[in-house]
Amino acid sequence: MDAPPESELKPEPSKGPFLGLAIGFALVLMVVVALIVASRTSPTRGITTPKIGQTGEADPYAKNLTFSDAHLSAADNFAGGTSYYVEGKITNSGPKVVNGATVEVNFKNSLGQVVQRETQTVMAVIAREPAIDVAALNLAPLNPGQSREFRLTFERISADWNQQVPELRIVTVFTK
Repeated sequence: MDAPPESELKPEPSKGPFLGLAIGFALVLMVVVALIVASRTSPTRGITTPKIGQTGEADPYAKNLTFSDAHLSAADNFAGGTSYYVEGKITNSGPKVVNGATVEVNFKNSLGQVVQRETQTVMAVIAREPAIDVAALNLAPLNPGQSREFRLTFERISADWNQQVPELRIVTVFTK
C-alpha cells in the first residue's frame, strides 16, 4: 500500500481545554439565567413572612408590662468596637407570671425617623457583682406586681442615630 500524500494527512488543530471550558461556562450561565427568571416570576415574590413585631399588633398582655427609668450606657468590647446598652426597669402590673417577652426597639435620627429597628428578648439583670449578669425571663420570671432591672445589648447602631434612648415596645409576652 502506498502512503497517502502528505497533503491529505494534516492533523486537525487541537481545541484544547477551551471547548470544555466553553461548555461549562454555558451551562453555568443557563442555570443563573433560569434562577433569575424563576425568582422574577415566582408567585410569592414580594410576600414576606412577618417577623415578631412586624405585624403591627402587640400581645394583649403587653399593656400590663411597662418600662421605666430607661437609659443608655456604652462599653468597649473585646473586638475593639463599642457595645451599647439600654437599661431600665420593667414592671408587671398584670395578674400573670411573665416568663418571657420580646421588645421592639426603634432607634431614631434627628428628624424623628426610625433608622434602625430590632426585636430582642427582654433580658433581666440577675446580678450586678462581680459583673452584670443577665438572663431571659424564663430563668428569672416576673411575678405579678414585680419590677426588675432589664438590659438590652446592641453591637451596632446606625451612624444616623440621634444618640437618644430608643423607643421600646413590648410585642410578645409569654405567661404562666
